[in-house]
Amino acid sequence: MSSVALMIYGDVNSNRNALIEEKYKGLAIAFSSEGLNIESVLYNDGAAGQLAIELLRFDAVLVWVNPIEQGNNRAKLDALLAEISTKGCFVSAHPEVILKMGTKDVLYKTKDMDWGGDIKMYTSYEDFRSRFSASLKTSGTRVLKQYRGNGGNGVYKIVYNSADEVKLTHAMDGNAERNLLFTDFNNEFRSFFLNDGLLIDQEWNKNMVNGMVRCYLTGTKVAGFGFQEINALYESNGKTHIPPSKRYYFTENCGLFSDLKEIMQNEWVPQLQKNLSIAEIMMPVIWDADFFINNPNTKKTNKKYTLCEINVSCVSPFPPSAIKFIVDEVKTRIKNKTG
Repeated sequence: MSSVALMIYGDVNSNRNALIEEKYKGLAIAFSSEGLNIESVLYNDGAAGQLAIELLRFDAVLVWVNPIEQGNNRAKLDALLAEISTKGCFVSAHPEVILKMGTKDVLYKTKDMDWGGDIKMYTSYEDFRSRFSASLKTSGTRVLKQYRGNGGNGVYKIVYNSADEVKLTHAMDGNAERNLLFTDFNNEFRSFFLNDGLLIDQEWNKNMVNGMVRCYLTGTKVAGFGFQEINALYESNGKTHIPPSKRYYFTENCGLFSDLKEIMQNEWVPQLQKNLSIAEIMMPVIWDADFFINNPNTKKTNKKYTLCEINVSCVSPFPPSAIKFIVDEVKTRIKNKTG
């Protein structure tokens, strides 16, 4: 019987169990109903050495761990996943693939695709200091994104006030705005370039008022959608700040997003794979792409959506429709691995 581990974060005193948690229990039941042995595994950096041995008894390890949330980095987790992968254990998102498509620089790497836009990348503080002010002055409003982050952490809306001052809003802080002198602003953002960091400079999309659609995929197949009418950095036009709304889930066959499904599967995902040199067998088991809806009424799908970001390493929750795709994909990967 094939064995699958659902790996989530848990410290030494944690009693978390993925098999009964709301976000994962449906997936666990689906695996069990298909005859696979399913177990919950807890990860923390201190357990990485022990897990390097214990995880080898599984055919597949599906990972929902984001060490950044605990104030750490991914170094130990990525080393663990890479090690067990070389020893024959399939992992849901290989660290090499996460680096290729799960970090914010994917926006720059794919800026020339139909889903792209006016994207710049700064790989050093000196480069940022010399070029960003001109980019901001030309556009009036830009969005800066750090290399790795989650939940709006490290995502900033920057508005040009004058040659000496900018207005800054952090996505984690709702609509709390700060006015900063350009010199103070530059100094504050210097830290993003430590440890080979970088910043992505993205054009502000005024069509955020149309909401954002999240396209969930398993491998190269669309597995469902999520729609959020209001999310971080939503402009309230000076009125009372409106907090992010609930995300509503839809199946892969939802007619509202049938155009996005078609272009993702037939054009954009193949282009993404080619641009980033990712074979189909290496595509993540569950990942998503967030899109601005530029014009809800246009029939030109390649102009209707603009990519906001891609999430790979810790995608949850996900729509119920994705469960069957995840199970089928894992079964196929295990079968291909064992011959």
